[in-house]
Amino acid sequence: MNVSLLIAVVSLTLQFSTTAAMSVIARAPGWQRVRWFALVAFSAGLYSVVDALAMTEVAHDTQWVPRLNILLATIHMAAWVAYTYSDSEGRWRSLSLWVRAVLLGGVAFVAAVSLLGVGLESQRVLLEVPSLGVQRPISRLSTIGRVAAIIPLAFLVFSAIGHVRRARRGEAGAVGVVIGFVLFTVCAVEEVLVAAGVVQFIFLGDLGYIFVTIPVTLQLLQRFTRDAARLDTLSTVLADEVERRTAERDEARVHLVEQQRLAALGRLAAGVGHEINNPLQYLRFSLEEIRDQLSPPLTMAAIPAPVQEAIEHAFDGVDRIRRVVDGLRTYARPADAMDVLEVNDLVETALRLGTPQWKHAITVAYQPGVVARVRGDEGKLVQVILNPLINAAQSMQYAGGSSGGGAAPLLQITTQMAMDGWVEILIRDSGPGFSPEVLGRLGEPYVTTKAIYGGTGLGLFVSRGMVEAHGGLLVFGNHPGGGAEVIIRLPSAAKARTGSTPAVPCAVLTKPARLPALRVLLVEDDPATLTALSRGLEGEGVTVFGVPDGRAALAWLASNTPDVVVTDLMMPVMSGVQFAARLAQQYPALRARLVVITGGAATAEAEDLLRDSSVLVLAKPIGRQDFAAQLRTRAAGLPASR
Repeated sequence: MNVSLLIAVVSLTLQFSTTAAMSVIARAPGWQRVRWFALVAFSAGLYSVVDALAMTEVAHDTQWVPRLNILLATIHMAAWVAYTYSDSEGRWRSLSLWVRAVLLGGVAFVAAVSLLGVGLESQRVLLEVPSLGVQRPISRLSTIGRVAAIIPLAFLVFSAIGHVRRARRGEAGAVGVVIGFVLFTVCAVEEVLVAAGVVQFIFLGDLGYIFVTIPVTLQLLQRFTRDAARLDTLSTVLADEVERRTAERDEARVHLVEQQRLAALGRLAAGVGHEINNPLQYLRFSLEEIRDQLSPPLTMAAIPAPVQEAIEHAFDGVDRIRRVVDGLRTYARPADAMDVLEVNDLVETALRLGTPQWKHAITVAYQPGVVARVRGDEGKLVQVILNPLINAAQSMQYAGGSSGGGAAPLLQITTQMAMDGWVEILIRDSGPGFSPEVLGRLGEPYVTTKAIYGGTGLGLFVSRGMVEAHGGLLVFGNHPGGGAEVIIRLPSAAKARTGSTPAVPCAVLTKPARLPALRVLLVEDDPATLTALSRGLEGEGVTVFGVPDGRAALAWLASNTPDVVVTDLMMPVMSGVQFAARLAQQYPALRARLVVITGGAATAEAEDLLRDSSVLVLAKPIGRQDFAAQLRTRAAGLPASR
């Protein structure tokens, strides 16, 4: 095997291997331009095949070898131009119009010269290079053939210029490609000179193909490896991001389900509160009437002691039921943000109230910090703090001491500012801590750690509702050092939500000797409540016109004018919200003296009405003296006591 044949075999092997590799890589997204390089390698491989055949006995006496080679060389150089200057997708239309025209015109001209056979001289000469074992007849290029040979050389130079520019921009591997093009150009020029009879040496075109293909192949493989590494990194990042987002979605779904459940509980609590407070209202009025009938005028001196005690117990029972219902209704309405409060004062009040629960059996360590003030209902926030204090004390007493063994039970209370600007109240005990099976469910109704001691599980549930109504958060956990830990997080007064659901407490007022006349339209759908309210107000010197629904009230107002309009909120035929809207349209002066008496709001529209500053809201049950006094104040046009 002579040197020329060996070079041709090596070249065709390399070129067809590169063609196969580039055809696979070109299928990857963003690598479509590599299809042109696959054509570059394939045309070079065909050129080497033709050269290899020319070395055999079969092709010695034919002239098709140089004619086909010059055409393959032109196609090869045109593919180089397309690869060098096309866009990342390798689109033919991305080349400028003149480049496409030159490429097509050059290939067409060389193809015509080759097919017509006018590029070669008719006389053949013997090419001999004894030192390399080469001896073969060849045909010299004619004048037209030499012109045709200039075309692929021009394409080659044009491609080399593009890669020189890339090397100057610092593209990775571009310098090696430029060196390959220089060597390729030398070999191509040498082959043209040999074919023209200027140089007597072997053809080096196959070697030039090797020089330029190897660095470009290495450059592409390096880029492909880098892209694969980036893709792997992105895949890892994406997998982590998907995992994180999935966890966030699952957590958000849990919170959403919990919020929906709490909203349902709020609606249920509002409905239950309304149904309880209605009979509670006429129960209270009836108790007051019984008390008055037993010994007028409003003195308890003549009432027998057992009856007096029974009446007081009945009033106490009414108030206790009202407080429980009001606590449950925190899930249906926001907290009464009435005052800006000192957190340390709230904690001290809760400790003072809770002291009888633990007396001298537990050591209390209180560490007040410098904290911002909060906005809210003082009584409810004290209750929120007191509840976990009592739970902690009872937990340690039931456990018979601290979790550590011999030390006395310890209850720690700390107030501090969190990093996010929220106020935190930390309550820690040295008891056994929360059991794992109930830790995740604390704050749900009827979930308790004291079931065997009579705990109902409503204390933390109500406390959680109060905290969330203040825009805060109640967090349960076990301290690493042992014992349970409860954290009450509240927004500072600057961050706290504004707005409230106004309500008037049931105060005991002194009945004046002489009362001005007052005409009241009372809209109440519950017959027993309507009767009790009417009779109670009439006992306070108020003239009451009672109607069962809003439609009847509007019909009555068509021919009558009261001093004050009192309406229930939740009614079947026409709700208090709808009645207030109709009142504003038809009787705006009476709308300005509207009073809403309610046992609870179950809709967003009802909540909006309760927040309306122009409406006086009275919470059921209310004492009749207080009720009458508020109505007289409203009729006089004075600001409502809210």
